[in-house]
Amino acid sequence: MMEMRKAQVDIISAIIIVTIALSLFSFAYFWGMPLIQKRQDTALVERAFKYFDPKNPNSVGRRIEYVANFGGEQTFYIDLDGIWILKEYNEESPENNSLLFAFSSKVSNVAPNFGWIPFSPNIQEIGKLGLDEPSVIFERADSYGGRYNVTFKVWLRELENIDGTKGYRINLIKDPAGRKVSTSKYIKISRGNIISTQENGKTLTITEIKILLV
Repeated sequence: MMEMRKAQVDIISAIIIVTIALSLFSFAYFWGMPLIQKRQDTALVERAFKYFDPKNPNSVGRRIEYVANFGGEQTFYIDLDGIWILKEYNEESPENNSLLFAFSSKVSNVAPNFGWIPFSPNIQEIGKLGLDEPSVIFERADSYGGRYNVTFKVWLRELENIDGTKGYRINLIKDPAGRKVSTSKYIKISRGNIISTQENGKTLTITEIKILLV
């Protein structure tokens, strides 16, 4: 009889231990996993920024500028899951002459729901040659369903010389073999035509950059 009672006590003790262990596991899972996900997404956003950082010589903006200056073709790789969107040169478009990359994250490194935030001190529509860069980088974070839609944008603007008699602009255009929207991690950048024209009383040199999204 005593042995039966002892066995029953042992079984109850084992059940209690298992129940406590499952409770602790559930607590750790439901509280720990969100923290782990946030840390992972923090690293993801930091990695994304490096691909667009204007100080990074291998950023997509710098790659576009290099091809515009020296020609040839370059392949840009981004180790993130997201969507590329090409906005070709069009003065009437609010996203005129820009390349965007958007992805989902649980965290953001910029103020959410605040619109486009620039990473350049001067974001005038026309910059000064030798002082400003032709590519301007923006970022925004829009909240939805407990997450953020993080978007980076490379905008190409005109640069003009000091007296305003000459201007230079990189025009983004779609490669005939590609699309305007893509989830690929690879994009190809190549130089197209170089055009000289008169615009607003100055000589404007336009360099076409073809963006291939596959």
